[in-house]
Amino acid sequence: MLGNIVRWGLILGVLSAAAGCALPGTPESQHGRRMLWQSQLEQLFQADRTVEFVSPEGSAVVTYSRSGEQTIEWGGGRDTGTFEIRNDHFCSRWKTLRNGAESCTRVFKINATEYELVGDDGAYAATMRLK
Repeated sequence: MLGNIVRWGLILGVLSAAAGCALPGTPESQHGRRMLWQSQLEQLFQADRTVEFVSPEGSAVVTYSRSGEQTIEWGGGRDTGTFEIRNDHFCSRWKTLRNGAESCTRVFKINATEYELVGDDGAYAATMRLK
């Protein structure tokens, strides 16, 4: 179980860099995807929502509450935390994962149900699929 926590801590740690930095290139469109701005992110998370995150390291299911609470479950592990939309970034903090450190990413819309999370350094973090 500790191995899974560490693995997901690394996965979710990759999901961000410090908020407020500029993405390399044009933030409005990276590789044909459209970046979501503050109001679009707020709209995406205005209702309770369940998503699947897929990354090279594995997958997890996250449930978001409109109150800003979140729960993550993956192959035998579970954690809870909070999230917020701030400065055109999706920011989250878990109780155990990432040792409770906050992580912020830009979100790019791929299609109607898939979004790509990208760090401010332009590195791919994960794909989020709406359920």
